Amino acid sequence: MESIQQDNETISLKQIIVYYLLHWRVFVVAGFVSFIFALLYLIFTPRTYEMMTRVQLIEDKGTSGSNLNMGDASGLMKAFGLGGISGGSLNLDDEMAKFMSTTTLKEVVLRLGLNAPCYKPYEYDYKMYDDAPLVLTADLTTQETLETGVEFKIRIDENGHVRVKTKSEYGKQKFDFQSLPAEIRLPEGSFTLAYRTESVKPLSLKMEYTPAIRVAESLSESILFDEYSKNSNVIEITCTDYEKKRGVDLLNTLIDVYNSWEDSVKKKESLESIKFLDERLAAITSELSDVEEKIERYKLKNKMTDIEHDVEFYVEQMKEFQVKIIELEAQGRLIDLLDAYVKDPQNKYNLVPLMLASGDGGGESTSKPVMSYNEALLEREKLLQSTKADNPLVTQINKQVDHLRKNVYLSIENAKRTLDLTLEDLRGKEKLILDKMGEVPTLEREYIDFRRQQEISQAFYLILLQKREDLVMSIGDSKERVRVIEQPYIKAKSIAPRKLFALIGMIVFTMFVGVVYLFGKEQFGVLKKELWSARGGKKKD
Repeated sequence: MESIQQDNETISLKQIIVYYLLHWRVFVVAGFVSFIFALLYLIFTPRTYEMMTRVQLIEDKGTSGSNLNMGDASGLMKAFGLGGISGGSLNLDDEMAKFMSTTTLKEVVLRLGLNAPCYKPYEYDYKMYDDAPLVLTADLTTQETLETGVEFKIRIDENGHVRVKTKSEYGKQKFDFQSLPAEIRLPEGSFTLAYRTESVKPLSLKMEYTPAIRVAESLSESILFDEYSKNSNVIEITCTDYEKKRGVDLLNTLIDVYNSWEDSVKKKESLESIKFLDERLAAITSELSDVEEKIERYKLKNKMTDIEHDVEFYVEQMKEFQVKIIELEAQGRLIDLLDAYVKDPQNKYNLVPLMLASGDGGGESTSKPVMSYNEALLEREKLLQSTKADNPLVTQINKQVDHLRKNVYLSIENAKRTLDLTLEDLRGKEKLILDKMGEVPTLEREYIDFRRQQEISQAFYLILLQKREDLVMSIGDSKERVRVIEQPYIKAKSIAPRKLFALIGMIVFTMFVGVVYLFGKEQFGVLKKELWSARGGKKKD
């Protein structure tokens, strides 16, 4: 039985093959049609190329050193994480997210005019670039408020007379101008139409003006970012385009916009920090003057000349502890400044001064929470410039800022707790030394306290002054965050149209259409016979 079944299957398969071979003309016709489609694909699909560049992300190590000549307080800046202006480890994922952000890409779109393409006449959806004869721009208000695209059909006769037809969700309008440039006022906003270089007439073409944010969203999907290797700060950026110069300009502009944004953020943070430092320097100067006057009055009252020589033996033993206590108390002052600034309701949405959120100090660091909080505030400020306060995005970013502010509070409390424990331990050791100084007169111990207050204020003053000088220098020192190590170039081999894809499409189309046609024809014939048979049976009855 199995042998008979296999023979029947073999015969049935042979019949199918023979049936299709006998109708070879159907496959020839389908192949001819598919050949025409493939030919149209190869002719009308513009030759597309891939552009690539490699860039290196440079870590900003700051401008101030970690070993400042401050006497006993020389290690204070490094211990508290103030060794640089904006130092920190570089995160490639974060930087690539900045590259791909719609904010960055929107600026690229506006600079290159990618949201106002000029379509090539008699070409399907071909957007010209340098060879576009006309340029369409919009004012700043229209760029920010435009929500839907506007289509422009432009016709220029031999005399230079311009006729423009617009189409949008508000309807259609017509405009006539004697020459270009011309201003076109629509419900969506104000647009300016002009020749790119010299007048071209006669001319007939179509242009569109699309919201830049929409073009940026689609652009983020077409630009690819990839790490060159896991152990390097090099990123490969690629894009595809049938206009070679547009692709190269896109990569160059993207890098330029990224560098400009990073530089503006750094300068803005530095200016905020300088303003904060100026206020604190004035307060510390006044405080230092008060301490020095107290010392002067104390010496005059107790007729003291040079008490250091009288207690030199004990001072040498206590020197190491005093230096550490001075450093830690100065750190405590800085933490108190940060705590007071962050908890002040007036500073709820103000940037935390950068000098309090940089470096890589030991212990419970407040650097990363404060830097994340500042980045969120900058993003909120950028969003408020283009949207209203009741926008859901603003509500969302406000929640994110509030959450990050709580993290800052927690990091400050942890830093205070650690500092208090360390100070308690050092003061305990200092007390052991002081107990050995039972014969030292009270006035001498009081004098040491005055000197300690003076040194704390001096150390704190030097730190703030050095930070201010570093920030002033950094404002005038514009450094690129991205260094181009391989200029954008065009790969020799085009990626479209693909002849292989055309051939595969021809084969699939030919086989599919031929088989479907013959199978349908066969099934239609069987159905027709059954209908005729059913009708004949009824007549005999």
